[in-house]
Amino acid sequence: MKHTLLTETYKTTILQCSLFQNIPADRLDEVITFLHGFVKTYKKNDLIISLDDPFTHAGIVLSGKVEVSYTNNHFDKLNMNHFSVSEIFGEALALKKIAYSPIQVQAISDSSILFLDLNYLFASTDRCCASCSFQHQLLLNVMERMVNQNLFSNLKLRILSQKSLRDKILVYIKSIRPDENNLRYVPFSQTTLAEFLNANRSALSRELGRMQDEGILKIEGHFYLLSATIPY
Repeated sequence: MKHTLLTETYKTTILQCSLFQNIPADRLDEVITFLHGFVKTYKKNDLIISLDDPFTHAGIVLSGKVEVSYTNNHFDKLNMNHFSVSEIFGEALALKKIAYSPIQVQAISDSSILFLDLNYLFASTDRCCASCSFQHQLLLNVMERMVNQNLFSNLKLRILSQKSLRDKILVYIKSIRPDENNLRYVPFSQTTLAEFLNANRSALSRELGRMQDEGILKIEGHFYLLSATIPY
């Protein structure tokens, strides 16, 4: 792990992050300074946040990919989500300044992360710098992120409440917006998808094969084409 500097490529990536929606490019450096931002790089499999570590900063993925997971009572790792370039993670935990993280964050490829202290968004206006003119927009963006995270948590709850593996698969895949060809891109390998669905990988592979044989879905790499007649 090491500190690194913001390159122009990284700045372009940051502006694509939902947190920086409607923030002018020429004010980016000010806003990052205001949020006490800093960048660290990690090797593949490095732990970014360990279980029970303090969780004080939200992270934006500048390069690579990270995995957020937790462990159950048997210490089995359960995947929650993956975050790719320009995506932000950990904002709710960071806003609460959680002393003991309930999740772990791991680099699943060589990665660079921009860390931000979002609590400065709530700083008194008489102590703020010129970049605080964008406090309101940043707070709106954080609120939208929280809503989206709540929707995602509800989806996870709905998936895990399904009694059959097939229903878990269908609820998840139907939650993905299809493209113009009705293809839905699943951003997971089968191993990671099994973790996400809290399912056995072999059982998942068999069920996907049966569903394809029955014409319910067609798998083309990471794209899943569903029958239009599925009642979900």
